[in-house]
Amino acid sequence: MSSIRISAVLLAGVLMAGEAAAQGPVPPPQPTTPAPPLPPAGAAPRQQAQNVGRPLLYWAAGGAAIIAGVILVAQDNDDTSVTTTSTTGTN
Repeated sequence: MSSIRISAVLLAGVLMAGEAAAQGPVPPPQPTTPAPPLPPAGAAPRQQAQNVGRPLLYWAAGGAAIIAGVILVAQDNDDTSVTTTSTTGTN
């Protein structure tokens, strides 16, 4: 019974030593001073503030057109093809 306890303690010690070796040395804490806050910026010009959504609209319309094109190309609307059904049986 004591050999199991000794083995368990040795195994725990080996695992803890492995964890400590894997972490490496702990670096010393670096003194940090917080950066001063940025000064407030002015408001955006009126024309710049109003034209933000237009490029986004163009990108969205282009993406929707690509998706619609892929869906239309992927559909199989070939009404001229002939479908045959065959059955096989073993009697």
